[in-house]
Amino acid sequence: MDDDVTKLQDDLSRLRGPARLPTLVRLGHKLSQEYWRAGPGQPAALGKLSSALEAWREAYSLTGAGDDPARGQIAALYGWLLATRYTAHGGAPQDRQVAMSVLAEATKFATLPPVHATMARLILGQLFLSRAVETLGPGARSGFLGGPPAGGSADISEAARLFRGVLAGEPLNPDIVTAARTLLDITEMIQPLLSGDLARFDLGRLSGLASELSRLQRGMGPYLSVLNADPMDYPVLDMPGPATEQPTIPPRRATPAAPTRPSTSASARSAAREQLAALAPDPVLAVWEQARALLTTDLTVSAADLDAFVGAAANAVTAEEDGPPVEHGLDRLLLAVGLCLRHRRDGIGWGDDGDETTDAALSTAAEHLAAASDRVPPGHPAAIVLVEAVGAVLDDTRPLSGPITDIADSFFSYAEKIPSPPPTVTALAELCRAVAALRDDVPLDLDAFTTAVPADPWPPALSVAVAHARLAAAVRAGEPIATDPALGELAGLLDALIRDDRDALNASLDALSGRQPPRVATVLGAVRLKLHDPGAAIPLLSRAARALHDSGLRTRTWWRLAEAYRLRGAAGDIALSRDAGVNALSGPDPDRRRAARFAGWMLADGQAEDAFVALEVAGSSPEGPGDQLIRDVLSVVIGTGPRAADAADPPTPARVAAALRELAAAALLYLHPTDDAGRTAGVLCLHAGTDRLDLLANVPVADPLTSDDPGLPAVLGRWTSGNLLIAATGGLDRLALAAARTGAGRRLAQDVALSSVTSGAQVVRLAARPVTPVEAEPLFVVNPRGDRDPSMADVLVLRRLFYPRSACVGRSLEPVDAAGTPDDLLKRLPGVSVLHLACGVRDDTLELAEGRTLDMAGLHGGRGLAVLTEGTAPRLLNAGFTGVVGWRWEVPAPFAALALFMVHLHLVDRRLAPAAAVNATQRWMLDTDRVLPPFLTGAHLHTVTTTDLTQPALWAALVYHGR
Repeated sequence: MDDDVTKLQDDLSRLRGPARLPTLVRLGHKLSQEYWRAGPGQPAALGKLSSALEAWREAYSLTGAGDDPARGQIAALYGWLLATRYTAHGGAPQDRQVAMSVLAEATKFATLPPVHATMARLILGQLFLSRAVETLGPGARSGFLGGPPAGGSADISEAARLFRGVLAGEPLNPDIVTAARTLLDITEMIQPLLSGDLARFDLGRLSGLASELSRLQRGMGPYLSVLNADPMDYPVLDMPGPATEQPTIPPRRATPAAPTRPSTSASARSAAREQLAALAPDPVLAVWEQARALLTTDLTVSAADLDAFVGAAANAVTAEEDGPPVEHGLDRLLLAVGLCLRHRRDGIGWGDDGDETTDAALSTAAEHLAAASDRVPPGHPAAIVLVEAVGAVLDDTRPLSGPITDIADSFFSYAEKIPSPPPTVTALAELCRAVAALRDDVPLDLDAFTTAVPADPWPPALSVAVAHARLAAAVRAGEPIATDPALGELAGLLDALIRDDRDALNASLDALSGRQPPRVATVLGAVRLKLHDPGAAIPLLSRAARALHDSGLRTRTWWRLAEAYRLRGAAGDIALSRDAGVNALSGPDPDRRRAARFAGWMLADGQAEDAFVALEVAGSSPEGPGDQLIRDVLSVVIGTGPRAADAADPPTPARVAAALRELAAAALLYLHPTDDAGRTAGVLCLHAGTDRLDLLANVPVADPLTSDDPGLPAVLGRWTSGNLLIAATGGLDRLALAAARTGAGRRLAQDVALSSVTSGAQVVRLAARPVTPVEAEPLFVVNPRGDRDPSMADVLVLRRLFYPRSACVGRSLEPVDAAGTPDDLLKRLPGVSVLHLACGVRDDTLELAEGRTLDMAGLHGGRGLAVLTEGTAPRLLNAGFTGVVGWRWEVPAPFAALALFMVHLHLVDRRLAPAAAVNATQRWMLDTDRVLPPFLTGAHLHTVTTTDLTQPALWAALVYHGR
């Protein structure tokens, strides 16, 4: 067979113009046969397929348009092989486009043999279907707010027409009929989604055809066998050749030949390195030096030769030949180099990849480079080339983004271990460090990066990376943006945003008019919204939201679209705003502020279920940055931004209600503002007994300490006993609801025990935590800095009366266990049942000994109750505590000492739960006929006799967070 190919190629070299056509057809047949014998989809066969395609492409170009029968058959075979490279080998999108064009032409030839006509229609239909299915990918998962995807309806209709044509024609064999019927069923199932007629969408058929659809999306491979899809099994197109040459008809092949195992002398590794040597300018060099020469030299390599090298290298990686780990690492290095060269040539991907910003070839190359670094020691000579190859996976226009973000950490540490690294390795190592800093949202070492990159670097993308790093550093520092062509056309928009220059923003938007890629369109729409132009913002944001893949940027696009609809306020916009907000709630990178605002809208609109989800997402999400738009424009310019957090996973109402029953609570009340000024509040109630969500009211916000407005009391007065959990957000958590009057002059605290939580999800977590008896392992932190001497006497009384076996750190009237440093506290924290903090609390940090502080978020290990003598710290619940007793506002120290004495009394002596203990203390203070405990100290008795304890400004300051 090789001899035949060589002879045909030799003959072809002596022919010019149309005289080449017969020989090209014979060569195309021979090369196609070699490909099919090697195995469709096999990496090692890719070079043979590309060579065959070159022959068929030229043959097709030499045939005249019109009714020439030869053109129809050549178009059918050429289109078939193009479709095979696209589906089985991850060919470029242009492979599919050209295949669809030539196959469509082939189907118009009435003289086309039946088998060729059937094959052309079936494959063309699959290509139309695959293009239509792409519009149902990640960019359209959340619905079609802007209508059905453009182009998808026409493609799906054409696919259906072609499959029906196959079924209406002469049946070649039962398998072809089955394949056509299955594909038609799939097409008819999807058609309603793409036409916008969702009423005809039959969800029941989806499960039955899911496996077939999966096979279709993986490519045409499963259907090749159905078609007996070997060109050798079809009549060979015979064209007159030279007079001395007789046409050779290859025999039909009944069954595929079994693949033969390569001999040791012709191993997969040897074959890959032979292919490399054939391409490299100096085959005598070590394989890694040959690989470097291919990367750094502007060589002219034919598509077929390059694909043959890529296929052989892939075969070597999958064959797992014997040898030391270094050899396996070199196998992966060669494959990565081949894939990078393939990308450099024409951007052809090495697999199905729908991400608009990522090339599959570069992604796969990066994976192989990372795997190679695990096998090639940093001291090996190939290590330098391995790091230099990282430069080949950089995107030329956005080198700080793409596949490099996945391997930046490993290659920075790998490059640091290379002895005496050359400048290129140092520069790429610093680039990796800069990428990791941008991804992790930490300051980047701009000086180290810019110093490491030479003036004329290889790869040239390093210069662009420096410009982008400078831009990122300037934006984060709020500094002016330097003009640089590498920054692109969005730099002016970014500069105008930073300066908040409305005229410059409008000018930048005018300069960027016309259809833009989705990532650009979404920031342009966001700027239009910032300029209060929802009419212009909505089309941009709507198109971008459907086209972007799942990312934080897409989530924020849905939020902005929800706001734009709400701002425009046209007929139907409220429903569209709600749909956009619901999509945002399910996306990654949730934002507390945006989710909370949406919750207010839903409460005002009476949408209980949507309000519940929004409140839960807000309760478990971080606060977004102040001006996210500037950061989004920056991420579009440089192609990367901070890593997106996972999407929120809010609990169902039923799950939260079950947790409420575990805590013996009657209900969970959500209080949240329903207007941006916070003047009105919506009250959403989740009933523990029925799992039901009810919107109870939308009432004016009034401070119970200074107002007797009946709004909130009318809602809260529905409960006259038991326990209530309150999730008050949007500033409403500052209200002392326990002081609200509920009728007959009574305060809510006189009838109901209140516990504050942040969300239903926190209730679920708290219900799962075990309750430890408070006297099991008490720990007191008292006066560690010597600035709270009165607290020492108070702690002495508490320890003597209630916790005789407690530990104490800091300064006390009795011997202490440690000085009260952060280390002292953390060492004793695990297993603590009560943590009494009689120390300074500032901005969620504890002021401890030796002038040191400890962030409360670091107090992991405490599993019980925390009691604070000043301030409060509900975030301790996230650190593992079951409850926190604290203060909404500052009260006189003697009153605070008395109140906490009573809380500890009820906890230990009366065996009450923490929420009940706090409530009992408040009721005791409200009772003018209160009974004094027999062991009150003189100081506490003085406070009782000299202070009006019934003042809400005193007792209502006491608050409990937790179960």
